[in-house]
Amino acid sequence: MANKDFEGIHILITRPEAQAVIWAKQLHKLGAKVTLQPMLAIRPVEDDEAKQAIINNILHLDEYQKAIFVSQNAVECGIDWIDQYWPQLPAQINFLAVGSSTATLLSQKIDQLGGADSGHAINFPEQAMNSEALLALPILQAVDGEKVLIFRGCGGRTYLGKSLEARGALVDYCELYRRLIPDTIDSAKIIQFKESTQTPVTAVHSGETLHNLCTAIQASDLSWIKQQALLVPGERVAQIARDLAFKNIIIAENATHESMIEALHDWRKR
Repeated sequence: MANKDFEGIHILITRPEAQAVIWAKQLHKLGAKVTLQPMLAIRPVEDDEAKQAIINNILHLDEYQKAIFVSQNAVECGIDWIDQYWPQLPAQINFLAVGSSTATLLSQKIDQLGGADSGHAINFPEQAMNSEALLALPILQAVDGEKVLIFRGCGGRTYLGKSLEARGALVDYCELYRRLIPDTIDSAKIIQFKESTQTPVTAVHSGETLHNLCTAIQASDLSWIKQQALLVPGERVAQIARDLAFKNIIIAENATHESMIEALHDWRKR
């Protein structure tokens, strides 16, 4: 891929700032102009009841056969909690991640905890980056009677947990953070994006981010954005976009930076 393959494209990046900055640098190197306006904020839980629920789960970590991390945010928050109470990870637990990026981060964090020599391999689906692909892994086929702990944000999708329960697993949730609309939406950035002379593309990395976008910006701006190209990760988010009346949808295989860039590159060629 040439260094300036995306020259002439202006991309509005809406994912949380920590991940947005990394991706923006990649896109900029490929020649794209980028505007960062997060439409999703991640905040660790703060109330005492929620914190105590996390502690209760972490203290009983050695009772679980499987620990599933649904996102990089779940890894960042979850491993910090584990580090406080487990100087050495329980040997019998199998770690799983939804997607390669989450798996890579989880592996790095476990190594930092001294788990590199403990045989804790990370199981993850190598293609699709969703619950459906995770559930297809061999390690999750025979879980009758096993205890599974899912590290996630508050009120996440229930499909994964319910599917495992249907297979006989005993599922608990360790809810670590809340997903919110950012406190500030910079309308000047949206105006700058609209007035750009380059081809506009709005990129969202989740259905929740897309809903927040539709809630947080002015109706006239949203009406215009719906007529432009929208880059999404996977068919599930694409269907949400169709239901919200977006007209020109670019579908990536998953939410990794590499997959999103590949989908954008294919769209550009067409």
